[in-house]
Amino acid sequence: MRNSLLFVVLLSAGAAWGQAYPSKSVTVLNGFPPGGATDLTLRQVSAKLAERLGQPVVIENRAGAAGTIAAAAVARAPADGHTLLFGVAANLAVAPAAMKNPPYDPATAFTPIIEIARGPYLWMVKPDVPAKNLKEFMDWAKKNAGKVNYGSPGQGSVHHLAGEMFRRAAGLEMTHIPYKGGTTAYTAMLGGEIDAMFDGMPAPIGHLQSGKIRAIAVTGPKRLPSLPDVATLAEQGVPGVDVHFWWGFVGPAGLPKDIVAKLNAEIALALADPQLKGTFAKWNIEISTSTPEAFGAYIAQESKRWREIIVYAGLPLQ
Repeated sequence: MRNSLLFVVLLSAGAAWGQAYPSKSVTVLNGFPPGGATDLTLRQVSAKLAERLGQPVVIENRAGAAGTIAAAAVARAPADGHTLLFGVAANLAVAPAAMKNPPYDPATAFTPIIEIARGPYLWMVKPDVPAKNLKEFMDWAKKNAGKVNYGSPGQGSVHHLAGEMFRRAAGLEMTHIPYKGGTTAYTAMLGGEIDAMFDGMPAPIGHLQSGKIRAIAVTGPKRLPSLPDVATLAEQGVPGVDVHFWWGFVGPAGLPKDIVAKLNAEIALALADPQLKGTFAKWNIEISTSTPEAFGAYIAQESKRWREIIVYAGLPLQ
């Protein structure tokens, strides 16, 4: 009898061990194309996370609709922790608030896991725009009213709405041109199709260093350490454009608490890796890990804030 009980205990333990998470590769959907800021960052984090989980972490880029295509796919995925979303302000707060019929409700469609980073946006211009600071850009834009345009990774993206906020605050007449992701927006800018755009680190680093694109202002309360000569919007007379990027991981609604806890802990440990911390510091990305509860509260706060901004600014819903 004792041997039979021991066998049952061992069998149960073996079954539990065999079902330990993750039992296969983990797929992380990114709503933007390869080569952009989210993609570059996600690949760094995913490589370290795979080492910690002992399973491959596969990145799947499903670009379009300000990241909502990828987010909607994750919202429909099984809640087993093997399909996650690299959630950003665009698809967890801004785009749903800017849509008449969003494909999901960020408050109920996902399980928050962890926030990983925040940072400001740069207002950048192509080299032949005769401006090295915001005043020169605004003077030039006013002289060319109706002819100036700016790009973004998509209609309803944070970059788009940041551009609208800046345009209105500065009293400028500019046309928005949406693209399918940051990579295509950069291609358009380098090709002379657009005059300016907002984006965050690390995507523009190479273009800035080569002189192919010039940064003339930064959102947020302080300058970037790597670009000390680029003043903030507020310093240059355009306050109130309170825009920054934030990134994190979420899963489908109903993700088990033990899986959430494990992912939160392992991602936080991956971010503590000295090599990764050094890369993020070089890219001027601030690591900002959080509890699942804190990240959920922040998503709700940002959703509310962007709804209010969209209504106040009278921006048309998609």
